[in-house]
Amino acid sequence: MNTSQRLVLNTTAVYTRSLLSAGLALFSSRWVLNSLGQIDFGLFSLVGSVLIFIAFFNTVMATSASRHFAYAIGQGDSREVNRWFNAALSIHLCFAVALTLAGWSVGDYLITHIFNVPPDRIAVCRQVFHISLISLFTGMFSIPFIAMFRAKQRIAELSVWDMMHSFLNFAFAWYLTTTTGDMLLVYTFGITVILVFFHSVLVVRAAINFQECNLVFRQWFDRKKLGEIFSFACWNLIGSLGAILRDQGSAILLNVYFGPKVNASYGIAKQVSTQTGQLAGAMIGAFSPEITSREGRGERSGMIDLSLRASKFGTLLVLVFLVPLMVEMEYVLQLWLVIPPMYTETLCRLILFTFLIDRLTTGYMLAINAHGRIAGYQATLGGILVLTLPLVWLFLHLGFPPPSVGIAFIITMTLCSFGRVVWARYLLDAPILLWLKSVFIPCSSVGIVSMLAAVLPFYLLPSSFLRLALVTGTSLIAYSVLTWFIALDRRERTFFCQNTKRVWSLMCPDRRCA
Repeated sequence: MNTSQRLVLNTTAVYTRSLLSAGLALFSSRWVLNSLGQIDFGLFSLVGSVLIFIAFFNTVMATSASRHFAYAIGQGDSREVNRWFNAALSIHLCFAVALTLAGWSVGDYLITHIFNVPPDRIAVCRQVFHISLISLFTGMFSIPFIAMFRAKQRIAELSVWDMMHSFLNFAFAWYLTTTTGDMLLVYTFGITVILVFFHSVLVVRAAINFQECNLVFRQWFDRKKLGEIFSFACWNLIGSLGAILRDQGSAILLNVYFGPKVNASYGIAKQVSTQTGQLAGAMIGAFSPEITSREGRGERSGMIDLSLRASKFGTLLVLVFLVPLMVEMEYVLQLWLVIPPMYTETLCRLILFTFLIDRLTTGYMLAINAHGRIAGYQATLGGILVLTLPLVWLFLHLGFPPPSVGIAFIITMTLCSFGRVVWARYLLDAPILLWLKSVFIPCSSVGIVSMLAAVLPFYLLPSSFLRLALVTGTSLIAYSVLTWFIALDRRERTFFCQNTKRVWSLMCPDRRCA
């Protein structure tokens, strides 16, 4: 299987998984919200924010490990990949133990003394946090194994396991509607068991299928490799810390100023953004290891070309869902949640727009990480992202409503996207005009025209399912036409036609079926 076919297979698999997972997760959220209630749902989102804070450094280490795996694979040295794996595993195991032990006391203190938690729910929140630490530990330990799947471009298999995970979560969400008890505890215990099970399965699968995952204890603390992983991770830490402070710090500030009900609104908005992000991540997840491998092979021009396509296709995939969703957000939330928490509609729109801005330059983020010289890049972008939290605090301190958090997100993300383009010009010699012509102009054209097409039936018809269908249909027609004639170049259209014919021939080997 050549590179193009592998990219098509991986993208199709991950996109199918993401579409299914997004649908199941968003649909089941209504059951979860109704079962837990707005306060407990908000408290669960708040506890999740603490867990992400605790695990964020390990996540940064995972990015560093994945990059070195893929780079060594690009160079064609399986023994070197095995050395990187053992070094990465030793780091993740140590951090899993250290962060879990440290997080136990930190989480208890925050829940008891800092957060705005109803007194009768403090003990339950602490239990929820302790149970969640189990999945946090297994997730940290499994990262090098899962990273090997991605580095080896076994994305399709990961997608199958992710779909099974989504089905189990969906079934468990339905189970919540049939049982009784403290639903916050029941929900936390159930999703933890499911998550630990799938982490264990992936670890075993990787150990069996990849010789690069063989344990060689004398390689566990290779000083040179540990130094390179830490060096890359420490600079990557700045950017990741900015994103964590922005997302989870904002949740904590909203809790302090407005209480757990607003956390429920913010949690729903982040969930919508996360599920949309998984759809766009289908493209990014398929492109990322190949971008790094090309850099490892010294194919700089091919790497830049692939990063631009990742940005363009990732943005286009987001626009498919974002345009009708932005226009009909109020009606969709009513269908989904019946009575959505206050401010949910506005927060959803603003956070989705922030995510769209991020997608425009995500390919350059992958390319710069593959290049490896990330110190100045991460310092610049991390510094911008860190500014989000004081900006959010300023808005809330001045008495602005909760949706002002989304405005702060948009301001700093716009600056970050521009910073990526500038750094790609400096580090990779990728012209700014090339990004404008290849990504920004075609994607903006598709988005604006699709939005105008969607707005027409929105203002002509009363709120109803028929209007939702017409808004979706008109935006998709405009999107399809503009994407084909403006966003895609001749080579991409030819590639699409050739692969469509190939898939059709596989489905219908007898020509008479055409």
